[in-house]
Amino acid sequence: MNQETKINLHLDRVLQPIESASGLPNQCYTSNATFELDRDHVMADSWVCVGFGSDVPESWAVPVNFMGYPILLTRNSDGQLRVFHNVCSHRGMQLVTEAGRLGTELIRCKYHSWAYDFEGNLKGTPMIGGTEHNTHKDFDPTVNGLKPIRSEVWMDNIFINLSNNAEPLNDFIAPLMNRWSKWINPETMQELSPGIGAKMELTVKSNWKLAIENFLEAYHLPWVHPGLNSYSPLEEHYDIDRGENFAGQGSSSYSTPAGNTGTISSWPESERNFAEYPVLYPNTLLGLQSDHFFTMTILPIDETTSLERVQLLFLGDVATDDRYKEHRASMVDSWTEVFSEDIFAVEGMQAGRQSPAYQGGVFSPVMDQHTLHFHQWVAKKLAAHS
Repeated sequence: MNQETKINLHLDRVLQPIESASGLPNQCYTSNATFELDRDHVMADSWVCVGFGSDVPESWAVPVNFMGYPILLTRNSDGQLRVFHNVCSHRGMQLVTEAGRLGTELIRCKYHSWAYDFEGNLKGTPMIGGTEHNTHKDFDPTVNGLKPIRSEVWMDNIFINLSNNAEPLNDFIAPLMNRWSKWINPETMQELSPGIGAKMELTVKSNWKLAIENFLEAYHLPWVHPGLNSYSPLEEHYDIDRGENFAGQGSSSYSTPAGNTGTISSWPESERNFAEYPVLYPNTLLGLQSDHFFTMTILPIDETTSLERVQLLFLGDVATDDRYKEHRASMVDSWTEVFSEDIFAVEGMQAGRQSPAYQGGVFSPVMDQHTLHFHQWVAKKLAAHS
């Protein structure tokens, strides 16, 4: 019996009503085989965030290892961002191993010096026809360029769709944007931009799904985040209406920091204390507040390790002006403290997944609705490919 069949024996339990449902079984968190299933079926058919636009200045190429797949983020001198498989068409050499500026805007393979432009076109094949011939009548460079990956950018998040089967990104995001339309619209979203120095990274010894599950619920707030709970208590958090591809929580007690730096212009004054924290499945965690926005991207490293990358966006000059440098740093420190408090919990759940006595657990019918929603979303993705 293969690993995929073993997993599918448990998925029917996950798809039950919450009163009788079990969560995903242990092997969904501990097995390399299921890690690859996650990559090829859960992730590949969806819009997955792999980085931030601010990671890729003009004329740069930035390599990313996405669950074992080498991919390449590029931006040409005109500002166009593209994503490719990071592999030479000739002998399969990984092209770029370190992020950096390419002054000639040519991506050159270090093995045989084949060169590609930032549109992926194959521009140089030295000596392909012999020591004095850089062309050959039987070789067509126009069909041997870099292999592109479907990509879009939203709120400076670089999304890719590996299978090329997902709906348009705007359609994917539309249900969430419709929900937020009372606070923000496409025009006022342009008021927000990446803050200089407003990034952080946390390496967590857990499967990527546990980080998602933890973010989806506020149930753990009093015990894991006592400081946060003192001014944004559990009783003032609420579950947002779930969409097909998102779920999460909100708070009615958000307070802007001292020295408030402004509010999104379309945000109603009467609702400035509201904030929401959805997960856009599979791996994009969002925070919308009246004065700033953040994205946490969960990048799976292997079945038991994840990288959490966070970027904060601020209003107007607050994002870039040195006058607000300390404000940006203070906000980064504040969120880093909150996110760091979660690490022991997700790592503890990962350790618990080694126990044969645990095979998915149970759910609170009131507090765990979103957690089960995510489990069922994953289970359906896996079942569709069984």
